[in-house]
Amino acid sequence: MLYVPMITGVLVARSVSLRVLLFALSASFLFIARESSVAWWRMYRRGSHRGEAFKRLVIYLVLAGLSIAPLVLIDHLYLLMPLGLAALLLLAVNAEQAAKREDRTPVGEILAIVGLTMTAPAAHYVARGEWQSAALWLWLLSALYFVSSVFYVKLRVNLINPRRQAERRSARRRCASYHAFLVVSLFLLTASDRLSFFVLAAFAPVIARASWSLVRTGEQLNLKRLGLLEIFYSFVFLIFITLTFQHA
Repeated sequence: MLYVPMITGVLVARSVSLRVLLFALSASFLFIARESSVAWWRMYRRGSHRGEAFKRLVIYLVLAGLSIAPLVLIDHLYLLMPLGLAALLLLAVNAEQAAKREDRTPVGEILAIVGLTMTAPAAHYVARGEWQSAALWLWLLSALYFVSSVFYVKLRVNLINPRRQAERRSARRRCASYHAFLVVSLFLLTASDRLSFFVLAAFAPVIARASWSLVRTGEQLNLKRLGLLEIFYSFVFLIFITLTFQHA
């Protein structure tokens, strides 16, 4: 969810440079800081000593800032500043949700995905050196793609427990509603010539796997297999979204 949108943004921009490497380092340090921010915030809410978690958080944030600073100060990519502030805000919100054990709720996971996929527009902006409308499209499509996994995984988890009838119905309804919305939106975008038909191929695997799960009964959940398939689907998404913008 962090690197696939980032790589997609770079491929669509068709430019690789030292600036892209610096941005990748900054985004990685910010992502790593998430665990320390959650640990520190939990201790802070309990009134505990700041400890090592706070030190690690500061170190990662400083490294992220030092990596991105040349892009702002030397290359004048000033739009990275509001994007960075938005990322920090989402990091703080995620830490608060984790402290309350709400980070695994649909809302919590969707907010996290919005933050992680922000690497798509940012990487595109850094690679191109200027802001283009394609950056927002990349962010939107990346977020829509990965949010699919939130509803799909929750459906699969609830399907294997026959005692959770109410939860199963709710998960099935949410998954069906989201993917129906996804299909209709993608067809409208392609029919209006806003995006090429390659975007349908990019989303086809996740729509197919969700549709299949909606019509079959629950079965044993193989988390390793599920994870490997999600990685494979992400590569399919990366390839066809890149083609989408190359043939726009």
